[in-house]
Amino acid sequence: MQSITEKEKSLWDTVAMPQASDWQLLSDNPSVLIELNTVLINALHFAKSGTDVTFGEVAEQIFPALAVIDKKYPDSGVTDSEGYLTVARFFAINYSPAIYDFLRYYGAEP
Repeated sequence: MQSITEKEKSLWDTVAMPQASDWQLLSDNPSVLIELNTVLINALHFAKSGTDVTFGEVAEQIFPALAVIDKKYPDSGVTDSEGYLTVARFFAINYSPAIYDFLRYYGAEP
């Protein structure tokens, strides 16, 4: 059995990537998935860079890039609520559970 600290470290040192079924895209184009996951992995590297990174800075690494992908592949569902959910789950699992709600509702109207 691991301690909480050991478990957190083991999660920090590994990465779980979303599959097409996680993204729930409306397109079967494999390029969309590759580009989306590239955005996530780059943002994760930024978040784990060792600097004092805020949740807002992490979000700014993700959501403008998703908007570009959404324009490149219109009607694929990149910026649908399922996309935001996938981003939030990815970072909650691979970075910090505390970021989940921030990313899940990033940019939502109050």
